Amino acid sequence: MAHWATPPRDRNQVVVFAPTLDDTIPDDHPVRLFSETLKALDFSKWESMYVRVVGQPPIHPRVLAGCILYGLSLGIRSSRKLEDAATNRLDFIWLLEGFVPDHATICKFRTQFGKEIKDLFRQVGRVAIEMNLVALNQVLLDGSEFKANNSRYATNRRPSLQQKLDGLDRQIEQMMADAELQDQAENQLFGESSPAKLPKALQNLKARQERLRQAMKSLEKLEKDRGTRKDTTKHPAIPTTDPDARVIPTKQGGYAPGYTAVLATDAEHGFILDTQVIIGNNEAATVLPAVENIEKNFDRKPEELDADSGFNTGPNLEGLDKQGIVALMPPRQELDASAVERPDPSQPVAEADRARLPVNPQNKALDRSAFTFDPDADQYNCAMGRPLPRVEDKPYNRHGNKGTYKVYESNDCSGCSLSGRCLTGKSPARRVCRDEYEPLREEMAQRMKSESGRERYKRRAAIAERAFAILKARMNLRQLLLRGIEKVEIEMDWAATAFNLVKLISLTAK
Repeated sequence: MAHWATPPRDRNQVVVFAPTLDDTIPDDHPVRLFSETLKALDFSKWESMYVRVVGQPPIHPRVLAGCILYGLSLGIRSSRKLEDAATNRLDFIWLLEGFVPDHATICKFRTQFGKEIKDLFRQVGRVAIEMNLVALNQVLLDGSEFKANNSRYATNRRPSLQQKLDGLDRQIEQMMADAELQDQAENQLFGESSPAKLPKALQNLKARQERLRQAMKSLEKLEKDRGTRKDTTKHPAIPTTDPDARVIPTKQGGYAPGYTAVLATDAEHGFILDTQVIIGNNEAATVLPAVENIEKNFDRKPEELDADSGFNTGPNLEGLDKQGIVALMPPRQELDASAVERPDPSQPVAEADRARLPVNPQNKALDRSAFTFDPDADQYNCAMGRPLPRVEDKPYNRHGNKGTYKVYESNDCSGCSLSGRCLTGKSPARRVCRDEYEPLREEMAQRMKSESGRERYKRRAAIAERAFAILKARMNLRQLLLRGIEKVEIEMDWAATAFNLVKLISLTAK
């Protein structure tokens, strides 16, 4: 006989004492702690959504929520794969206690309980605070793009979208006319009959027509938001499968339909404190709502908020300052590292240092940071020591943010050796503008230059970006399953709740 190991169990052997379902899972398996944590949470709001009067008793929402959350922790997101796991994987069978929900039930459950998953997210965060795992001393904000459930090729610009919509309208009108003629012919043969349903082909065309109309509405809104901006294309592309998405640049290169998700994470252990999904990439608009959501969820404001330069706007700095929250955000335009120090702004810069003056990367002229502001005299001084007094105030409107510029202009730039590098076009004199947020920006710049500011800001990238790395790599959340901004927000809430649950369980086990 060949020297092979004998199977420990015979498939056909009848046993007297069969192992229980609990015996199939080792005592140290992570699913046990996952189940215990879920049982400690309150599902009363979920239970109130059920009408338990008629019909078969429903599966408890904790079981279905546990199936989705545990699947996310393992990178299993598809409802069909979750159904397969509930049938064949012992850890899922143990967690679901033998229930095998079909994929339609799982899919419907995931989108039906949007408000309730936010409440569960809040509960997990409050448990972490009670266990001193969340401090709210330093909150880190960062954003990342997620691919929408829309092919990168299923996009259209206004001319092609209008052409398809017009062609579809004509096709539907022709089919309706043909259907009416057919009805008249049948009535003559068989008499009047009850109205029948629309033909299946016509139903499909109607659904396609509705999708195209939704895409056209999204396109019109996008063009209206862009207004007269010169830095955008005249005819933007809009996704047709998920019209709420936007064509944005991807990390892998190129462009594809997607959404931007912004997460607020706690610096203590990296728990996610807030999730926001935005259409487009205006991440700066999420700063103040993030503070509001954190206070609403956990009854406390963060003491410090750190983010990259994309979040550094005047209204954000002002809003955080009014709430007593320390902000650490680099300026949107980094100054030249070799910028010349100005001990006496009224004196010209030494000739040897003039080559190191900072240059604006857009117009290639001397940057406004080469000018020093004198608050007592309410004027700027240029690199040659010449004053730029305040000449006028001008109102501005930047994407809905209204305010007033203070304009400072040199009285005389003639004979200046730097005029070729300082003046642009045919301007006879140099102008520098200053808005009402400039003192806050200067204070922020000084804070970022301090040693403590640099040390605290170093933590941002490693912790804030790690959350996105886990969501995309471990939870397989590179491309979204759901369509529409409301459902995408629900999908991100599920992922953030699973992320926090796994972190809570891991830290509890340690």
